[in-house]
Amino acid sequence: MASPRPSSLARFAALAVMVSSGGALADNPPLTSSNYAIDVYQGPVLAPVRVSGLAGAYAPIAEGVEGISVNTAAPAVRSLYSSKHVDYDLSLAFTFPSSLRDTDFDNNGAVGFANDDFIFTQLGGLIQWGPWGLGGAASMQNYALGQDANGQLLNLSMTRFQFQLARGFLDGELTVGVGLRAVVLEINTAEDPNNKFASMFGGNVEAGALWTPMGLPLRAALTLRAPVQGGLTPGGPTTADEAGNVKVAGLYLPTSVRLPWEIEAGIAWQFGDRPLQLPWGPDRAERYRALPRSKLLLTGSVLISGAVPNAIGFDSFLSQQLERSGRSLSISPRIGAELEPIENRLQLRAGSYLEPSRFDTVGPRLHGTASAELRLFQWSVFGLFSPDTSWRVSGFADVSRLYFGWGFGVGTWH
Repeated sequence: MASPRPSSLARFAALAVMVSSGGALADNPPLTSSNYAIDVYQGPVLAPVRVSGLAGAYAPIAEGVEGISVNTAAPAVRSLYSSKHVDYDLSLAFTFPSSLRDTDFDNNGAVGFANDDFIFTQLGGLIQWGPWGLGGAASMQNYALGQDANGQLLNLSMTRFQFQLARGFLDGELTVGVGLRAVVLEINTAEDPNNKFASMFGGNVEAGALWTPMGLPLRAALTLRAPVQGGLTPGGPTTADEAGNVKVAGLYLPTSVRLPWEIEAGIAWQFGDRPLQLPWGPDRAERYRALPRSKLLLTGSVLISGAVPNAIGFDSFLSQQLERSGRSLSISPRIGAELEPIENRLQLRAGSYLEPSRFDTVGPRLHGTASAELRLFQWSVFGLFSPDTSWRVSGFADVSRLYFGWGFGVGTWH
């Protein structure tokens, strides 16, 4: 479960946020209209242990649910240990305020958020049948806003969705996927989530490919994501006034929420006796168990995110202050390495990525990441799994200027 550590957050109602050196939301003017968009951009890598340990350079690996966010072909990419005609994968993670402290999370130079009563949730799943794969993932941020004029407790939620369909071709050497990504922002009552005060929605397409040549220890990936612009849901309970402004629970809502267009590309090369690809066949399970374990996997990727005009960051929206975000495109290069120094017992990963800032007054920051997985013991969990199922524990750390992220997990060892 990923647990980044952003700040000791000031209360939502405060329009001035106390910050440490490097800038302050309090220096920015307050919002006085709805004439702005929210730039829905995530700088730090928030992902499961393996992806975080590789500094987010996972696009050319693209295995499992964690691959959905970085490569649209991921739902149909078979892991080496996948041998069933129908297979699946699931993922669930939470982040709570108690683990978010002393961090400039969005890299705007200010240590602080405008609201401290929130939960960050990630979940996803995929199913594979033959060369086909279908998957989806969601990242949800839920905030408690307090009471409105009638004494009702209000919640605000922002969710990013991805739904993808993929298929393998050329005996598994090429996997291609298409999908939809969307963003939803809602304000509703805590007692009845269906009682919506405001709702905004937008979606657009994405497509990606992964090349996995069977004769080479090489993988190459490319994903293209169209920009998303979401506005007020037609027929909703909230409408704009004559000046075009929409105000709910003391918040000037934006004219739109926007995900920037993205291009993500990467390449991976594996050294050692262990192959990076394994052809499909009836004896795949036996061949996988006979594979050597020694390897050194090197992977790299770059994420390019487009500009968003007339936009502010999500924290600026919560504090209702005007701090421009996403005026120019952002480039985030990422590199990672994975090896198994103690065969069938311990895996180590390390990496680094450059996190650009979406704000004009702050420069990019360099992250260093590391993770480890340790195989513990075999256990069938009272017969629910096969007798030879091995279990492992894992953890990672992500360190940068005014940022420290960490996480841990348990699962099966492969």
